[in-house]
Amino acid sequence: MTASFAEFLEHGLGPRFAAAHLGVEVVHCGDGKARMRLRVRPELMQNAGVLQGGITATLIDITMAWAVLSVVYPRHAPTVDLNVSYLRPIVEETIECEAIVVRAGRSVAHVRAEVMTESGALAATGSANFLVTDPLSTRVG
Repeated sequence: MTASFAEFLEHGLGPRFAAAHLGVEVVHCGDGKARMRLRVRPELMQNAGVLQGGITATLIDITMAWAVLSVVYPRHAPTVDLNVSYLRPIVEETIECEAIVVRAGRSVAHVRAEVMTESGALAATGSANFLVTDPLSTRVG
């Protein structure tokens, strides 16, 4: 059975995968846009008391990937490159990442993202290219 995009999204953010271990939650995903939320916890911080930069980059990558998949599913779209700019430290709070597909061609999709703090401050930006490939198995289970 081939999964619907909603089933594919639920499965892909399920307990077997990195996003669930980080605590990433879907706010919205569809039509080339995605918004994901992350509650910053002490175990995600680095020794200076701010969110570890790799966690921010991972949130950006996850959010952008799902924005792309919302356009190209059931095709697959692995990240080709990822650029992250850190604009301010993130301390214990909830952050949200919003990604939008700028262009989804036959073989490459370009996406941009912003990470905002609860107080509305822009904390990081990202951009990436994704290689649009043939479908992987879309079986849920």
